[in-house]
Amino acid sequence: MRLALPGAQYLGSRPLPRLGRRLGRVRPSEPDPVLPYLGLRLAELSLRTVDRRTAYRLAGPLAAALTLAWPGHWRGLRSNLEVVRPDLDRRAMRRLLRRNVRNFLKAWIDVLQMAHRPLEDWRRLLTLEDADYLQEARRRGQGVIIVSLHLGSWEAAIAALRDQFTFTDRGLALLAEQVRPLRCFDWLVRTRSKVGCQVIPLNVEAVRRGDQEAVRRSGAAAVRQIYRLLGSGGAVVIAIDRDLLGTGQPLPFCGRRASIPMGAVEIAARTGAAILPVCLLRRPDDTYLARAFAPIQIRLGDDPQQDLRRGARQLLRVLEPELREHADQWHVLNPLFGEPMADLEPPPVGEALTGIAAP
Repeated sequence: MRLALPGAQYLGSRPLPRLGRRLGRVRPSEPDPVLPYLGLRLAELSLRTVDRRTAYRLAGPLAAALTLAWPGHWRGLRSNLEVVRPDLDRRAMRRLLRRNVRNFLKAWIDVLQMAHRPLEDWRRLLTLEDADYLQEARRRGQGVIIVSLHLGSWEAAIAALRDQFTFTDRGLALLAEQVRPLRCFDWLVRTRSKVGCQVIPLNVEAVRRGDQEAVRRSGAAAVRQIYRLLGSGGAVVIAIDRDLLGTGQPLPFCGRRASIPMGAVEIAARTGAAILPVCLLRRPDDTYLARAFAPIQIRLGDDPQQDLRRGARQLLRVLEPELREHADQWHVLNPLFGEPMADLEPPPVGEALTGIAAP
């Protein structure tokens, strides 16, 4: 039986331990622009002398200005929000969009301040809810795949999770798009590493260029690093609401067809790692809430592909209510949804559903 791991059509049919080459950033064919990196470093230096609360006060007026002066930039985000919250009229949707952009700016302020804020500061801001689910997932002994959405201020919450969940001896890694300019990506990697979070890059630019060989190398290297991490009992964080490599499956999400990456469930099926759904939310007082849900174990039966799809749908069912309730914190700027698509399969109950093991 062969599973379609992330970017599997580019990986060939060799055994997984032999896949890939040395993991590293991939140089683009065109020159790397300098100005975005200089702007990023200037913003970081400016925020070194500004406390968190003062910096957050700037987010509201700036969000109002950006949504008014640059409406086209937020068109994809607005179309996504209209699917998530179809009950809102035009005025309410404008308010939701402004709140979303404000929270998006707050999340970037967190990233810009992350490198020079002590880890203890992040720990004080985080509240854990249902943390026993994480310990339950870890007791299974095959590593943990934390699955979430681009919801809340998850960069800051991950910084706190790394310490609170004591993955310090085994590793915590984040699967992330290798953005351009590469100087900016290197800065993001260094920033995350300072709070103890590894970065596993995916060469999304190669997907856009149609460079299948580069995508194959990037996907294979990512798979190898994830396997090593899980094999040592560590954790990898994967967002399920962006199909970065373009290899996702069409699944129902918020009543619409969406391309959902299957990497988390495929790797869980191969390794025996538990999947832990987690939402990392910003609370009204700008502290953070990490809300965990019951871990999911993927079991494969006579129809492995259907079992994997069933596992992915279960994840979406768990996370969708949180998304609808906190739509002002969901930052997916590219259009995600297609035509209406009903999920006709009933939710699983206990172990009656083949492919998903209840905790």
